[in-house]
Amino acid sequence: MKERLPKLDLNVTNRCNFRCAHCAFDSGIAKMPELSLEEIETILKDTKELGGERFDITGGEPLLRKDIEKIISIGKSLGYKIELVTNGCLLSEEKLKRFKMLGLDGIAISLDGSNARVYNRIRRKDKATFEIVIKNIIAAKEARFYTKVNTTVFECNIDDIPNITRLALRLGADEQGIYYFTPVGRGRRSEEQPVEPLKWLEFIRARLKSFQNCGMKISVEFPLAKKTDRISGWGCIANNERSHLQILPDGNVYPCAILASYGMPIANLRRCSIKDIWDDKNLWKNYWAEASEMFKKLSGCCVDFKSSFDIKSYDSKRYCFVCPIRKFKLESIR
Repeated sequence: MKERLPKLDLNVTNRCNFRCAHCAFDSGIAKMPELSLEEIETILKDTKELGGERFDITGGEPLLRKDIEKIISIGKSLGYKIELVTNGCLLSEEKLKRFKMLGLDGIAISLDGSNARVYNRIRRKDKATFEIVIKNIIAAKEARFYTKVNTTVFECNIDDIPNITRLALRLGADEQGIYYFTPVGRGRRSEEQPVEPLKWLEFIRARLKSFQNCGMKISVEFPLAKKTDRISGWGCIANNERSHLQILPDGNVYPCAILASYGMPIANLRRCSIKDIWDDKNLWKNYWAEASEMFKKLSGCCVDFKSSFDIKSYDSKRYCFVCPIRKFKLESIR
């Protein structure tokens, strides 16, 4: 039986109206050609034949593409579940109504602070933008979309994370994803710092576990875990599980966002089909051999944390590196 490809992260543009401190793709600065509507339709059709069930429309800021409604329409005609991932600034009631008519399933909006001061340190905008984003989270929920709040944790906003969760609850969000800042892409040049891993784990236990039955789904990321937690799925989700692909606007294909930030594509969709890529075992074998050599030059894992801390310095008998983009439910952390 062939291995299924259930999900795509489809970066439809690298244009962006924000310059966020942590952007893995250096959106708004790094310029990329964009896949045409016809190319996107071919990708979605081919992925459907591989068992495709859902895709996230992301970027950059996807709402900067004028044909975003056509992308949604094509995806829904093929039977996909679709989530739009946006900074929320360019949403409007009119757009939400049209997206609802087209059948868009969910909207994920970035929110890294419970107030404009914290939010703008990361998102590099102003108070008016923060207020627009809050307004549009409410509007998305009122338009009956599955509404998700995406929050990235840094050393500079860690103490505000519970406040952001409370705000998301008040706004009626269905889900909050709390992402761990990994210094890749623009993040490698950022003055902001990741939270020390064990500090973050203890923070989750002490300050976030109380939200696990709050009625809103919450997931968290972290790069290091205690082996006594017995958390399932320690390894690289891209290598060990192959459940999705990251497609950038230029047609380059990656197993995940982190490897995309290093500019290490598996192949390009302008030169071969997604089915050719997914089914070519030798292509994947060679790719992982190359990636493994790169990891050895970093901290022994996929992200170079050395400027903040050294993953290798933690007792390997007590702790284990976890893929930093793997999502865990709060209740899985004891």
